[in-house]
Amino acid sequence: MKTLKPLLLLAFLTLSYFSFAQTKETSWLKNCTKLSYHVNYNALEYNFILDSLLVNDGISFNWKMTDPMNYSGKVKMSSEALDTATAQNNFFGNNSNLDLTNKTTIWVSKKVYKAIKKGRSVIIDPSLGREKLTFKSAEKLKANMNGKSESFDVLYATTDSGNKFWILDDPSNPLIMKMYLGWTIEIKDITTSK
Repeated sequence: MKTLKPLLLLAFLTLSYFSFAQTKETSWLKNCTKLSYHVNYNALEYNFILDSLLVNDGISFNWKMTDPMNYSGKVKMSSEALDTATAQNNFFGNNSNLDLTNKTTIWVSKKVYKAIKKGRSVIIDPSLGREKLTFKSAEKLKANMNGKSESFDVLYATTDSGNKFWILDDPSNPLIMKMYLGWTIEIKDITTSK
């Protein structure tokens, strides 16, 4: 029995470590964080920038597209959308102010995240029609944070039509870090509030 106690303690510590590692939440994604994505859309290249981020009973932010698009607008996503939505808004018009209650944008919902984290498929609509999204692998993705290159844990998932998602491995903030929908958007710079 004496040798069993250290083994049980070791097993408990090991399980605790992996449980913590799997549910680690992002501390940098908070009010005033600025996110800058590079977009390659039909041979047009520009940046898509989110600022004035407010995380409080949902998520809201201002956005702008740089040259040659020069569009801007605002987005507000309800907490219900962030919890359960399976549809997304991935196209923005100039001066559009979106109030999303049954869609997400830049984030996937916790429902979608939980399904792919568990290795299950989930039906989503990334603005082009319903598709089955399936987890493929856990990967690392690099981006600059406050001027320094950082590596982020992401869940890589693909749809049955060939679309691809790299989603931040964070149950509270499943941010889309990179996405391919026949065009590509990928996070390049993160600036956190001090």
